[in-house]
Order: sequence, then structure tokens, then C-alpha cells
Amino acid sequence: MGNLNRSAKSSSGWTLDDLDSYHITLNQVDTLPFFGLTELPRPSVDLELLIKVNAGAM
Repeated sequence: MGNLNRSAKSSSGWTLDDLDSYHITLNQVDTLPFFGLTELPRPSVDLELLIKVNAGAM
């Protein structure tokens, strides 16, 4: 693997071989430990914005 052509790629253009060539590994981690939190902060938007599926229902 002397000279590899390593050009910029979009996120969907990466293959497992590409990740391996850069020694990139993926680990699934739960949200709270990833951000170093014990609980998520309360949303700073009105709850109605989070629970309504359609804008017309507001």
C-alpha cells in the first residue's frame, strides 16, 4: 500500500477500508456518557414545539 490516493470525501463516501487505512474505529456510546453528563438539560424551547408533529396542530 505505498501511495494511496487520499482525497476529500463526503461522510457517505467512506468505506470500511478507508476507515481502516486511517486507523479509525467506531464505538457506540450512550448519549449521557458521551457528553459527560448524569442527566440531560431541560429543553430551552416550549414543550409544544417538541410534541406536535404538524405545524397546523399548533
